[in-house]
Amino acid sequence: MSLNTPLSKVRGLGSAKEGSHHWWLQRLTAVALLPLSIWFVCGVLGIVGETYETAVLWVQSPVTTVFLLLAIVALFYHAKLGLQV
Repeated sequence: MSLNTPLSKVRGLGSAKEGSHHWWLQRLTAVALLPLSIWFVCGVLGIVGETYETAVLWVQSPVTTVFLLLAIVALFYHAKLGLQV
C-alpha cells in the first residue's frame, strides 16, 4: 500500500519535492561532460611528449581555458548531484 497521493505520482516528485529536476540536471551535466571529456583527452594526447612551455601555451589559450573551466564546473556539479543521491 502506497502513502503517495495520485497527484504526487503524476508530478513525479520525491519526498524532497524536486526529484525530477535533480534527475534532469544530473543527465544534463553528464551529456555536457561527454564532449568536454573527449576534447580534454584529445588535447592532452596532442601535447604528450611536448615541452612544458607548449603545455602552458595550450592551457593559456582562451578557448582551452574556457573549455577547462566548463569541464571543471560541470564535473564538480555532476559529482555534487551524484553524492546527494
